[in-house]
Amino acid sequence: MHDVVCSYSASAKLYITAIVSMYWILICILCSVVFSQEIVQGFLGENVILPCTYVEKLPDYTVFWRYKDEKTVYDINAGKPYLNKQDPQFINRTSFFPNEWQNGNFSLILTYLKASDSGVYSCALPAVDIIHSVELSVQVRPTSQTKADPKSNSSVSIGGNTVRLFLFLFIISSFLK
Repeated sequence: MHDVVCSYSASAKLYITAIVSMYWILICILCSVVFSQEIVQGFLGENVILPCTYVEKLPDYTVFWRYKDEKTVYDINAGKPYLNKQDPQFINRTSFFPNEWQNGNFSLILTYLKASDSGVYSCALPAVDIIHSVELSVQVRPTSQTKADPKSNSSVSIGGNTVRLFLFLFIISSFLK
């Protein structure tokens, strides 16, 4: 057997590498789907809007909303709701702004939030190969204290004396030494 040895100059290797890289980039661009992601915070029992917008006119209003890439949240097929495969978790809890579809607004309104609604939602616009992801974090709404408790304030109480008073006295005594 004979070994075949190919030898290229450094400039030829650089040229070949550049051509292969350009073809690879072109293939990636032609086959790519555009992704974007937002984070939205919602509160238990309340409603939230999961945004999905596109700035240009779409050839048709086909949109697929998914939860964790597997559960069907809501489908719009050629401008009409298609709910035959909607996951039970979302039945009677979803709506849109149909008058805004012509403006590219396919945002989803999710009502009566549950802790199990937390996760990643995707809004796919297949006509333009765009997938918009929204991460929803459902939390308990923080409560504000309407009435101040006389025993509790911003400092910690220790045996009737506050830490703040202790620190004040400690600092004063250190200066007097």
